[in-house]
Amino acid sequence: MKTAEPYPITPDFDVWPVEHLPETVSVEDGALCVNWSDGRKSLYHPFLLAENDPSPETLHVLSRETTLSPLSLPDDLTVFAPAVLSTGAVQVHWSDGRPPTSFHAGWLRSHGWFGEDGKKQAPVLWTGQDQPEPPTINGPDALKNIQAWHDWLVSLRDYGVARLEGLPDADGLLKSVVERIGAIRESNFGRMYTLEIKDAPDSNAFTSDALLQHIDMPTRECPHGLQFLFCRANSTSGGEGIYVDGYKIAEDLRVEEPEHFRALCDIDWTYNNRSRTTSYKASGPVIERDRDGIVTGIRYNTWLRAPLVASLDQQDRAYRSYRAFAARAQQARYQMTFAYRPGDLLAFDNRRALHGRNGYDAAGGSRFIEGIYADRDDLYSAVRAAERILKQEIKP
Repeated sequence: MKTAEPYPITPDFDVWPVEHLPETVSVEDGALCVNWSDGRKSLYHPFLLAENDPSPETLHVLSRETTLSPLSLPDDLTVFAPAVLSTGAVQVHWSDGRPPTSFHAGWLRSHGWFGEDGKKQAPVLWTGQDQPEPPTINGPDALKNIQAWHDWLVSLRDYGVARLEGLPDADGLLKSVVERIGAIRESNFGRMYTLEIKDAPDSNAFTSDALLQHIDMPTRECPHGLQFLFCRANSTSGGEGIYVDGYKIAEDLRVEEPEHFRALCDIDWTYNNRSRTTSYKASGPVIERDRDGIVTGIRYNTWLRAPLVASLDQQDRAYRSYRAFAARAQQARYQMTFAYRPGDLLAFDNRRALHGRNGYDAAGGSRFIEGIYADRDDLYSAVRAAERILKQEIKP
């Protein structure tokens, strides 16, 4: 940073450390070109700059959201006479006669085009052999220490499963932890539920039986993204949780059984719940991918599949690929198996981490596990919000 003068504000509330300074600036085809101190070069379209102009005429100073309509900009908008100011900020002039604008160097660097797409956050793929226990953080420490809280959230994001341990047995604790991340997403089981044995169960989960690996809510257009289980008491025999990385299975199938992988991506299965009072139904492939072919979700639950109405050839292809997925999900090498201990709060990505359990002896003790659902968007937001706080310590 060249002086102690403040940088201009940015069109957000994030913190943008200045790790590289702009050395020279120029105009290429009406766009801003910045050459950085590490030798890299980035380009900025004039529309991008105009729609992120931090000037009070185009940015609401309280909400940090633009007040500019795209049609307010002339078709031939360009920038000219760029300059690096004494603060290290970059100033441009506008062809439409508006006052010149200064841009924060850290913000510019983070939003620059360097000739290649930015890399997406890659999940950490695992099997039970290399990850026998969930990433675990001390619970009381995470609730009072932002770094420990951030570490737990990042573990949940990257591994799809993470645990807080040593929490007290307290009413409302699970709710407060989840709401610190984001909004609770209700389900047909209510805002919060208890994994208890019901006389008339509306899910296999409300029995003491063993459960095959699965995701919850495949019957929804968008299955719930996160699930939280808080073990407040457990003195029963059995009932260990069994977790599998669905993304790892998908990637292994992609390499080792590509025909089954393609079928699992292409064929939609319909899932419907079997409740006496509700009738949820949704369809989708077992393996969901984005436009780049990256796996983004798993929709897999053996006991909620509706009959597949398709040609015999399509049914044969669908069932054989489903069985190939099931064969891996039920292999011990993929499975992370562990006991639910009192004071453990387990969080997992419901659209990635398949979960199941061993059966347990309901007459052999007490078992009190509370559950809540939320969405993945809230996790990603909470990670970024925690990082914003941590970055304040290195803010220039």
